[in-house]
Amino acid sequence: MPHMDRGPRDALAAEILDLLALDPAPELDRVLDRVLRTARRAVGARYAGLGIPDGRGGFSRFRTLGISERRAAEIGDLPRTHGVLGYLLDGGPIVLDDIRRHPRFSYFPRNHPVMTDFVGVPISHRGAVLGNLFLSGRRQGRFGVADRRALETIAGYAGVAIANAQLYERAQSLAVVEERTRVARELHDAASQRLFSLVYEAHAAALRSDDADAVTALGRIEGHASEALRELRGLVHALRPKSLERDGLAVALAAHLEALRRTHGVALVLEADADLGLTLEQEHGLMRIAQEAVHNAVRHGGGAEVRVRLRRGASAVELRVCDRGPGFDAEALPRTVRTLGMSTMRERAEALGARLEVVSAAGSGCVVRVRVPVRRRG
Repeated sequence: MPHMDRGPRDALAAEILDLLALDPAPELDRVLDRVLRTARRAVGARYAGLGIPDGRGGFSRFRTLGISERRAAEIGDLPRTHGVLGYLLDGGPIVLDDIRRHPRFSYFPRNHPVMTDFVGVPISHRGAVLGNLFLSGRRQGRFGVADRRALETIAGYAGVAIANAQLYERAQSLAVVEERTRVARELHDAASQRLFSLVYEAHAAALRSDDADAVTALGRIEGHASEALRELRGLVHALRPKSLERDGLAVALAAHLEALRRTHGVALVLEADADLGLTLEQEHGLMRIAQEAVHNAVRHGGGAEVRVRLRRGASAVELRVCDRGPGFDAEALPRTVRTLGMSTMRERAEALGARLEVVSAAGSGCVVRVRVPVRRRG
């Protein structure tokens, strides 16, 4: 079994160090691109790809190197988690002289470059498979055991980097939720109890007093304290983490936007009808679409205001997410980014029997509209 000499080992070590040189606030797509560059250089491949499954037969993230934007546009939709790519998630590393001979291979999409040699490994972290990393078109010879081992090493560190980026994304939202919970608990345990005691003591003192002026003054104190207690209880309720099942879409979305506003410092405005008339399944789907659309607006809007509107009409509920950012030219976006950004929302909309529309142009912001059909009133 051949071993890498000192030169290749040192080169791979340098690649891994570069991979782990992550920002304090890692962005997942940047991490994935760095993994791809590291892997392609390590084995001398022409093509490289990395997919993060979404749990529904597709990929929530799919990044590639080596395929031009023009060719990617001609290929069309992104792959699904079936065939050889699906096997990578379940069956482990693969080294092939010709991928077309693998029993799980079905076909190359139209306009896809014909690939023969192939090496792929799963990306795991703490026993959980996070994605797959695969390459084709070795520039010198065929892929071998040394290439597979190099990729397994890279995939091991990539799993840490990807999990770290995903954890950071979740932590941004969780930190806000935890802070709201802490503040709500402290307000309830301390201030609410003191106000309640003040109301009780003022009432009791008024009952014991024979001085009319004192009784009047104590009554005013009791009234003001009661009003303050009601307001404080309302604030405590508002600070509690919101649940879609318990509080409904409008309230849960408002809480989500508040968390984003505190985290990113972006102006987020919500206009929503309280009674939308949607099923819980529809509210779940629309919530996910809204989150994706708002996330995109915050990420790419350059700090511009984002407005979210939820309105119920006679036959449909409309979600509208509008930002005043720089906008984009859909034809100028990288194909993988364009498809991922739209496909997730479109798939969720189709599952709801809804229609999704995205309108944008360079310099004119972006509008995302979704119409979910509901039963007619009455």
